[in-house]
Amino acid sequence: AKIRVGYGAAGNNRIADLLYLQLYNISGQYALNHAILTANAPQSLANPSLKWEKNLSKNVGLDLSFLQNRIQLTVDAYKNEGNDLLLSVNIPPTSGYTTQIQNVGSTSNTGLEFQLGATPVQNKNFSWNSNFNLSFNKNKVESLGPITQTTRSAGWQGTDGADDYLVKVGEPIGLMYGFVTDGMYKIDDFNYNATTGVYTLKAGVPDASTISGTIRPGALKIKDLNGDGRITTDNDRQVIGRANPKFIGGWNNQFTFRNFDMSVFVNWVYGNDIYNANKIEWSDASFANLNVLGHMRDRWKNINAQGQVVTDPKELAAINENAKIWSAVNSNRFFLHSWAVEDGSFLRINNLTLGYTVPSALVKRVKISSLRLYATVNNLATFTNYTGYDPEVNTRRSDPLTQGVDFAGYPRTRTFVFGINLSL
Repeated sequence: AKIRVGYGAAGNNRIADLLYLQLYNISGQYALNHAILTANAPQSLANPSLKWEKNLSKNVGLDLSFLQNRIQLTVDAYKNEGNDLLLSVNIPPTSGYTTQIQNVGSTSNTGLEFQLGATPVQNKNFSWNSNFNLSFNKNKVESLGPITQTTRSAGWQGTDGADDYLVKVGEPIGLMYGFVTDGMYKIDDFNYNATTGVYTLKAGVPDASTISGTIRPGALKIKDLNGDGRITTDNDRQVIGRANPKFIGGWNNQFTFRNFDMSVFVNWVYGNDIYNANKIEWSDASFANLNVLGHMRDRWKNINAQGQVVTDPKELAAINENAKIWSAVNSNRFFLHSWAVEDGSFLRINNLTLGYTVPSALVKRVKISSLRLYATVNNLATFTNYTGYDPEVNTRRSDPLTQGVDFAGYPRTRTFVFGINLSL
């Protein structure tokens, strides 16, 4: 047995250069006397007090072996602390700026890691070597300087999207913050005026028009969390997803049987959520004449087969008898709701290799020392309930506080490799 103790300190400065100085944009312009003149304009508010982040790592480990090293176990417990984090902080607009990079806040990561290696079988004709690992990690926001919580935007929707992540002292990083989806508005939610063809919400039915646009039968419905009858950004959002998994792991096995060999590596992630921004963008009515996601085939329709707008309740109900999802959202900006937050757990057969070593008696006849033929498949199969291309995705990496976003992520490729190991 062996006990290990470790301690380390490191720095981090992953921000743009020279932010402690006043920087100017030299391509600014202004108009004077009917002419456009060039100018230097400040582009960010300098912070002369900036310094590196400090990261402290502490760990205790235990190494054990049994049965003449045929079984090996390693256990590690760790705690990592990040202090003086470099974050973009909201400042009063009266300063002429909206944000400034500052050293504020701290985070911590604590966890356990287990590694088990074993040789269950080893004889003349057959051997099996196995390595298994499992990791548990919990992170927490320890401090945000003068405040206890703030919101952040993942940024996939540009500058016109609402903040969709919550950062709160005492809670983990990666809290997805948005509305709770409540299906779609039904015809029975409205009073109908047969003369004007207008639907008006009945008393007691929450009004989400300020968030999701025009309200009519088939429109997206959002839960009224505070019960005031109106859906608002301030009062009707909550944590609807968590980007951090409960645990991750991997299992690698290597087999040999006579001249054949095989290795297979499987890895998994369990308990994390994914913010599928593609579902929000491609189920929106903003993109006229462009394609949408396949689930919109079963959307609520307000137009009949002849292309005419339908308002009559009976005809509308008949057209949408099998509708499974609301009609395309017609709002002025993208917003997160729980329909777009999915379970990101998966199990992946990451690598499978099959090999055959040609008997030495045969290869020596052609003056070759050894010859092995092999075939490998990477990303063979993934088992998941996630509807996107790849559950192992995080496309908005510029801000470490907005984790687990899938927006226009390229699908993971499956590769086939055939090779020869040759020694003369």
